[in-house]
Amino acid sequence: MHLAYCGIAAALRDHVASKSLNLVVLVVEAADALDTFVDAGRLFLRQSLNPKSYADPYVRAVKERSRDRSRDAEIFRRAAENGKGILLCASLDDVDEDVRLFADVVTEIPKPTPNQITAAFRLEGHVLTQAEQEMIESETWTRLVYAFQPGRPVKSGLRRLRETALGTSKPRATFSISGPTLADLGGLGAARDWGLELARDLIDFKAGLISWDDVDNGALVSGPPGTGKTLFAEALARTCGLPIIVASAAQWQACGYLNDLLKAMRDSFQEARSQGTALLFIDELDAIGSRAVADSHHMDYKRQVINGLLELLDGFARRSGVVVIGATNHPESIDPAILRPGRLDRHFEIPLPDASTRQQIFQFHSGFVVPQDQKERFNRWTEGMSGAGLQQLARDGRRAARREESPFVFEHIVQIAKPLIDLPAEHIRVAAYHEVGHAIVGLELGLELRSISITNQVFSEGISTLGGAQFTAPRFPMKTRSYFLDQIAVLMAGIAAETLVFGEFTETATSDPRSDLSRATALATKIEACFGMGSTLAVNPIAEKDLGRVRANDFKLRAAVSEILDSEFDRAKSILDLRNKALKEIAETFIESRAMSATEVISLLNSYPAGAKR
Repeated sequence: MHLAYCGIAAALRDHVASKSLNLVVLVVEAADALDTFVDAGRLFLRQSLNPKSYADPYVRAVKERSRDRSRDAEIFRRAAENGKGILLCASLDDVDEDVRLFADVVTEIPKPTPNQITAAFRLEGHVLTQAEQEMIESETWTRLVYAFQPGRPVKSGLRRLRETALGTSKPRATFSISGPTLADLGGLGAARDWGLELARDLIDFKAGLISWDDVDNGALVSGPPGTGKTLFAEALARTCGLPIIVASAAQWQACGYLNDLLKAMRDSFQEARSQGTALLFIDELDAIGSRAVADSHHMDYKRQVINGLLELLDGFARRSGVVVIGATNHPESIDPAILRPGRLDRHFEIPLPDASTRQQIFQFHSGFVVPQDQKERFNRWTEGMSGAGLQQLARDGRRAARREESPFVFEHIVQIAKPLIDLPAEHIRVAAYHEVGHAIVGLELGLELRSISITNQVFSEGISTLGGAQFTAPRFPMKTRSYFLDQIAVLMAGIAAETLVFGEFTETATSDPRSDLSRATALATKIEACFGMGSTLAVNPIAEKDLGRVRANDFKLRAAVSEILDSEFDRAKSILDLRNKALKEIAETFIESRAMSATEVISLLNSYPAGAKR
């Protein structure tokens, strides 16, 4: 409270004497300090601006931009009636332009000075040591509020801060000797190949054969949670023989004030540079944000953070010897400037592992190979599982072995895995027609089919995939509007086949965000709102996670998307109606075999020309 009061006094020192001072807008750099500054602002108005008044001073925090014009008018009225008022915000973007125009003073509250910190503790009867003062300066406002609760002795608060300061300590380089190298890991695709090439380049760099400019020293890895982005960075460091410094954009932001955040960022890079050659891993890089997002409430703050990172990546003091790996679950939220050449210009997507890769990952974590007669069962158990999930599976299996006091073997996995149950015949039949619908429409529209498959077993708990139609993506597609509409037609073909044969389609085809209808809806939205292929030529990049919100707020867009979906559903249904004899024959064969190659599907399709009826 004392520090907040000092900050307000310092910000208004040159304005207090003004008789025309009515409304003040003060920017608090630490957003988590707003509530404390509101209390300090009321105290300041009582003691400094209007000491004889018994009325509650008008002080409030503005935490987001208002869309309520009547509320803004109320601010004007209250400020005019009270004579004096203070509005506090974390960013001027949160305050309406008219309020800023109305205010007599708009200024920032400076960060507490060492003298102010020393004075605050001296008032409580404690003289800070130099180390304690530096600790207080580095703490976030929230931690200070939690540590120095009303009635708690100051020394107790300082002790609590020291005991919990481990999470906010300066970054330290570590050498991770135990664990896999890139040679031990599968499922990383191009990221693994790049890492192995980097290891060779670093050997040449250390030998003086090449300069640092010839080393690929920055990359972004992305993918769903648990796919192994952190594991990749650790394995890369081992492969290259580098110490690793682990940082996080979210941890940098937790430092509180902008200057502290930038200092934490610089400390991470400095620690990496001090090692000579090192790997700096920045997790949750999307937390820094992007300047391309126009609706941010903290645009100036974000701009300074991004500019600070860009300066560290390739500014005047270049990061010679430092390999930077950024990781994110949302690559679309990364500022484009961060991904330009010389920065994190390589982007590797790490997908969920396929069946073969899952077996390799499990073998690494468990220490034994999946038995041949259990591989199909294992693949079903682990379908959609990430590397982290497989590691947990092995951990649970070892725990089961310990409880039995026996060596860890695959039977322990059988004990803990979710049981599979037989799928009812009618479900298999619907799934078969659904996947054959995809296959026929895809072939009719010129796509290259690889195979189709369905299962006769599902997990006893949760949602399980019933089957799939696999197509080979064209190497150089002409991504016109027609190309995307064909993609939507193929996605709609499954429920079109169900509707044609059974009169309606099932909910399992639509309920998952990864379902056919969900993907078709997203692609139709992009055609209309993002690609310039709808009612306007304007291109508007929208993150995948925001497409639903954009549709919800634009009824014209919703109508256009619905029109596309209806049209492509009808087109897929018409194709299947013309090939309904082939649809039936392929589906009935498929139900028995549960897997068909492209050759088998095409052979039966050619046996029944278009228009042949049942």
